[in-house]
Amino acid sequence: MSLPNPVLKCEGLGIDFGGLTAVNDFNISVGATDIFGLIGPNGAGKTTVFNLITKVYKPTRGAIIVNGTDTKNLNTVKANKLGLARTFQNIRLFQKMTVQENVMVGLHNEIGYNLATAVLRLPTYWRAEKKAKERVCDLLSIFGMQDMLEHQAGSLPYGSQRRLEIVRALATNPKILLLDEPAAGMNPAETDELMENIKLINKRFNIAILLIEHDMKLVMGICERLAVLNYGMLIAQGTPAEIQSNPAVIEAYLGGEMNT
Repeated sequence: MSLPNPVLKCEGLGIDFGGLTAVNDFNISVGATDIFGLIGPNGAGKTTVFNLITKVYKPTRGAIIVNGTDTKNLNTVKANKLGLARTFQNIRLFQKMTVQENVMVGLHNEIGYNLATAVLRLPTYWRAEKKAKERVCDLLSIFGMQDMLEHQAGSLPYGSQRRLEIVRALATNPKILLLDEPAAGMNPAETDELMENIKLINKRFNIAILLIEHDMKLVMGICERLAVLNYGMLIAQGTPAEIQSNPAVIEAYLGGEMNT
């Protein structure tokens, strides 16, 4: 499906590792406020696609366009400033830092002081710090975590660490948020809450969300469109209803899970 002004567009995207083609001819368009799911069996290349989009890997071929800008010559930092933010399949928090400090790291794109101002503790520094801490509390309130400011990130329960990683990504003020298996390790109640929070984030921040997920209840419950990968190749795109009834998808991946 081609959109007139997508926030993210991948065209003929592919990467080879030596003689192995991990992803080939990957094409998607994600609208400015879409909730878009990327699904497929383990090893299909989903996280590799995320690594390509966020410039962790350099594509062997193809293009990645973010808000009309070709990201070919960008590194991960510049891609983030362009509006790409992500979480990881394996949690990557600063475990020994507090919850507040972890989110403050994500605010680097909008902190209004420089090194000299910080070292000299000038009024500009204190005003920016106050504004940043207010922003941290506001973001944490999405998940009801504003009372955990001084908790060490590594001491939080697994589900809270997952949520904190999402908050830190939101702190970078993204145009599109990429979530790599956000429900992994969560119990059913936590997953249901996550579904509602993803919808809230989408509406409140008016941003697109691209997610990888194996929990079919979550995927079918919140995604407006889906793309399905198998062996590094797209085998289907469409609405959840279209994907659920696609024979190639059922054979390759979903099978009996479609009705769960």
